[in-house]
Amino acid sequence: MVIIFKRSALCLAMLCIYQQSSAEVTPISNKTSAQARSDSSIASTITSTITSSAIDSDNPNNKAATQTLSVTAAPIVVTAETLGNSSSNEVKAFAGNRTVIDNKFIKKTVSNSIDGALQFIPGVKIDDETGTGVLPNISIRGLHASRSGQAQFLMDGIPLTLAPYGHTGQSIFPATLDNLERIDVVRGGAATQYGPNNVGGVINLITKPIAKETQTEIGTNLTVFEQNGKPLTSLYARHSRWLNDDFGVQLEANGIKGDSFRDHSDTEVTNLQAKALWYIDDNQELEGFLQYYDADTEMPGALSPSAYEQDIEQSQRPFEAYQGKSTRWHAKYKNYLDIGDQAVLDLTTFGHHATRNFEWGFNSQANKQGVHWADPAIAADSLRTSPREFDVYGVEPKFSMKLGDSKNIKHHLISGVRYVNEDIDYKLTQTKLADGTTTTPRDWNLQTDAWAAYLSDEMSFLDERLKITPGIRYENAKMTFNDAGDSTQTDNTITEWLPGLTTSYALNKSDDKLWLIYANAQKSLRTPQIANIRGNGEEGSELAWNYEIGTRYTTDNLQANLGLYRIDFKDQLQWNSRDQSFDNVGRTLHQGLETAITYSPETFKNIDVGLSYNYLDATLKEGADKGNQLPYSSPHQLGWHASYKHQDYNATLSGVYYDKAYADNANTVAESKDGGNGETPAYQVWNLSLQKTLQDTKNEKLSVQFGINNLFDEQYYFRGIDTSPVGRYPAPGRSYKLGLNYQF
Repeated sequence: MVIIFKRSALCLAMLCIYQQSSAEVTPISNKTSAQARSDSSIASTITSTITSSAIDSDNPNNKAATQTLSVTAAPIVVTAETLGNSSSNEVKAFAGNRTVIDNKFIKKTVSNSIDGALQFIPGVKIDDETGTGVLPNISIRGLHASRSGQAQFLMDGIPLTLAPYGHTGQSIFPATLDNLERIDVVRGGAATQYGPNNVGGVINLITKPIAKETQTEIGTNLTVFEQNGKPLTSLYARHSRWLNDDFGVQLEANGIKGDSFRDHSDTEVTNLQAKALWYIDDNQELEGFLQYYDADTEMPGALSPSAYEQDIEQSQRPFEAYQGKSTRWHAKYKNYLDIGDQAVLDLTTFGHHATRNFEWGFNSQANKQGVHWADPAIAADSLRTSPREFDVYGVEPKFSMKLGDSKNIKHHLISGVRYVNEDIDYKLTQTKLADGTTTTPRDWNLQTDAWAAYLSDEMSFLDERLKITPGIRYENAKMTFNDAGDSTQTDNTITEWLPGLTTSYALNKSDDKLWLIYANAQKSLRTPQIANIRGNGEEGSELAWNYEIGTRYTTDNLQANLGLYRIDFKDQLQWNSRDQSFDNVGRTLHQGLETAITYSPETFKNIDVGLSYNYLDATLKEGADKGNQLPYSSPHQLGWHASYKHQDYNATLSGVYYDKAYADNANTVAESKDGGNGETPAYQVWNLSLQKTLQDTKNEKLSVQFGINNLFDEQYYFRGIDTSPVGRYPAPGRSYKLGLNYQF
């Protein structure tokens, strides 16, 4: 890792020297680059619910305060990112279904974790495995996969996944809510720039930017679960400082400790982050990021139906535990060039070293007994562990350029290549509890060399009212699988062309209003995972076509979106927990409607309300269960909130509703004895938040929050998850949250 880091740093240094020694580059404007970027950022946000923060994470000169939305399109400095900086203007003009939730909305909805915040987004469904947010299980548009494996997770545009090609499941989720400024969720195939594994979409976690001026922030949250009175605490500290006009640093620390509402749930998380930004000159900047993440938690596991009815706080899985550590880093170099109207060269290097281990009870006599190996009512006779180690390194140069003038066709070209190297050690051990005998059923290694290239051209016509963006991505991944158990080696090469086309037209475009219609079609890919490549599963890539058509209407006080979507999935793989293999269920179809509206009356600006809805029809298209609903998918989903602000007080009532779901392809209604199959009932959860600003001056801000999650103490459950795949997994009941935040 040290060698890789030194090599990357040397490349960046050499590139900086080269650029400085080359012919003089004309600045973007007669201002410094920092000033130009500040002028071009969007100076406002949508002051409502599900929206975007106008804070530009790449710009230290942005104000931390949220302001009123101005629909006027301010000039935006060219970026090599299709998603940009997730500003409000970028989101409302995006040709697809996209939602950005900011820190303000997260606090209003009393979210305790990242998955808790995401559940308010239409099309996103959450299974809360721990009650502490350590291991979120996130599915989008009915694409349910173990450890959120059907979506592309990014942090500040950098892949967050353990291995972007060989292990897309988020069995380490190295992020905590307190460290985030906002969350950007693009459903569907997203853009050709982001891949692979973007069938469900892209979720970009955006960390807090370096503050405009020297700033220290201290925050704490205390959550107490009503069922057992056990506390879960979170402590957060941040310090931002500009050492001079050109160099800024930021240090962050977040610690989580305590229990959820169930026995055997002790949790401890440490998340440390450091960020630095250097404006080399008027045209060049360099950003560095380093993170250390450590999570250690007990896991209560699923309950048998009878045990669930007796006491949801208990645990029948005493051996369940999880440990995960990750050290992540990235460096981003940008050079703004005098080519075309605007141009930027962007070089990003990134990498991480991660280890994780699950422990769980296993019934090795399950087949003889005619029961599932994880039946919570049957005592385990063995302890299984799955230690895994990941070393990932990537480099991605990108180039973006704008061409044209207001009277002719405008072009925004984005091109780039990416190389990713993965080294995965994948083990499974089994120890008999009776005599301590240990065997190693799996001792695997997967090495991947993956190259990708992409090109897109956003063409603007009719004074930029009409935009058409064709794009193409090429993926080439060579995967070498080694099985130490039988001393075999297998090579597998995947090559795919992934085309895409987006278009949008502004029906109405003015200083205070934007009415957009859009459509897109994109091909998406998920490469074979190490667990698919060997075992009893099918080899081969999962491919899908994503289609969307919709409209978005935005004014100062109203934001509305309506979209229709369709995902044609080919060769979808589905985990069979009983046989511990992957089944190829073939073609599946995911189609539906997503809509969201937020409104703040012109005459009552202290009130804002929001409502979102998703209709999902996710079905099997071939096989014995053709026409049935896909497991874990809910046909109907609702989200809502209403906020009232009076002076320094803010009260919010919010909630979510999820329709019933099934646990198997046969859509079995009657619950099995072990709780592995059967209909999962619908549920709704209400939350209440009260906020008070105690002090708000130029240099200091002190605020306090009190919240109640699951206000009416709704009792509901999920079906078993991953290492505890059968039974009922209780969801948290009523809990109370007290938060305090001080900035100075």
